[in-house]
Amino acid sequence: MRFNLIYFLLLIFVSCVDGEEILGDCYVSAEPDAVCIEIYEPVCACNNLVYGNSCKAKKAGNLSWKSTSLASGEECKY
Repeated sequence: MRFNLIYFLLLIFVSCVDGEEILGDCYVSAEPDAVCIEIYEPVCACNNLVYGNSCKAKKAGNLSWKSTSLASGEECKY
């Protein structure tokens, strides 16, 4: 029982990165102050939206994405 409690507390401590709030399987709180370059390499993010590049997807709080040929702002199937 004591091992389970220690493991649980360690899991909570390690899983929470400072400044990020886990909002779902692939989301954390957005980073509005992040600076992204303006190179257009569209990605389909795990929230099923297309972003202009991976930096912009990460800035919006997505933890994963994949390349796509769709236009920025469109819906996609991650």
